[in-house]
Amino acid sequence: MLRIGIIVLFLIAFSYAQKTADSLSMSTLDSLSYSTGPEKAAAFDTLSGPLSDTVKLPKNAYLVIGDIEVPINKTVTIAPGTVFLFKNFTGLHVQGKLLAQGTKDLPIVFTSENDRSANKTTSLYPNPFDWNGVYIHPDGVGTIMTFCKVVYSVYGIVSETKFIKLDQVILRLNGKTNFVVEGKEVTVEDKPYSYILSTKDVMAEGVPVKILKDPYAAKREILRYSVFLVALAGITGTIYCASMWNNSQNSLNAISVNDPTVLSPLNETQWYSARDKRNRYMYYTSGTGLLAILGFAGFAWSFTF
Repeated sequence: MLRIGIIVLFLIAFSYAQKTADSLSMSTLDSLSYSTGPEKAAAFDTLSGPLSDTVKLPKNAYLVIGDIEVPINKTVTIAPGTVFLFKNFTGLHVQGKLLAQGTKDLPIVFTSENDRSANKTTSLYPNPFDWNGVYIHPDGVGTIMTFCKVVYSVYGIVSETKFIKLDQVILRLNGKTNFVVEGKEVTVEDKPYSYILSTKDVMAEGVPVKILKDPYAAKREILRYSVFLVALAGITGTIYCASMWNNSQNSLNAISVNDPTVLSPLNETQWYSARDKRNRYMYYTSGTGLLAILGFAGFAWSFTF
C-alpha cells in the first residue's frame, strides 16, 4: 500500500513539474518574441514627407512609413550605401532633382520592409507589389540614379521626363514593367540597366546639356587630383627625409665613438650638430609620412560622392 502511495505521489509531482516547465517555456518564448521585434524595429530611423537636402547614411536603414518626396525646385542628395525599407502603399515621389549616386560597393537600395537581406527582423517574405516604387514627376529633370537597386515594388521607376540619367541601376522583382519613361515601357533585363541620353538628344530638345551632368563632377575631379598630388609629394618627401635621416644617423654614429662629454670642443660641436640634424630629419620623415597618409585618405574619400 505504501509503495502504491509513493508511486502516486511521484506521478503527481512529475505532472506538476512538466506543467511548470511548459509554462516557463511558453513565457520565455513570449518574452523573446516580444522583446526581439519592437526593439529591433525601433532601431530603424523612420521617414515620411519631404526629404532634407542631404539624406545621410543611417546606422541601419530608413523605414519609410509614409510617402517621401524630393520637393519641387529642390535638390536632394542621398549618401551611398543608404537603404530605404518601404511599408505597403508608400513610395518615393521626385518633384525636384534627385541625386542618388551609390557606388559599386555601396549601392543605394529601395526595397520592401520585408526584404530579409536588408531587414533581419521581419518574419514575412518580400513580394512584388509590396510598395509603390519611384515616381519621377515632370519637374524631376536632371535626376541621377547610379548604382541603385529598386526591388519588390509595384512599378519600379516611372518617369514623366526623359531628361534623367540611370546608370548601373538594378530593377528586379517588381510587379509591373520595371521602367516607364514618358509613357513608354522599356524592357529591362535582370542585370544592371543604364539609360543615358546623348548630348545630341538633349540639345535637340533645347535642354541645357549641363542639366544631366553630375554637378559634383568638377569639384570631385579637382579634389581627387589635388589630394593625389599631395600624396605623391608626401611619398617623395618621406623617401628623401628618410634617406637624410639615415645619413645623419650614420654621421652621428661615426662621431659618437667616445662619450661626447669628454670629446674635444670641436668634436663635441660636431656631435651636437649631427644629433640636431638627425632629429630634424626624423621629424620631417614623420611629417611627410603623415602628409602621404592624409593624401591617400582624401583620394579614397573622393570616390564616395
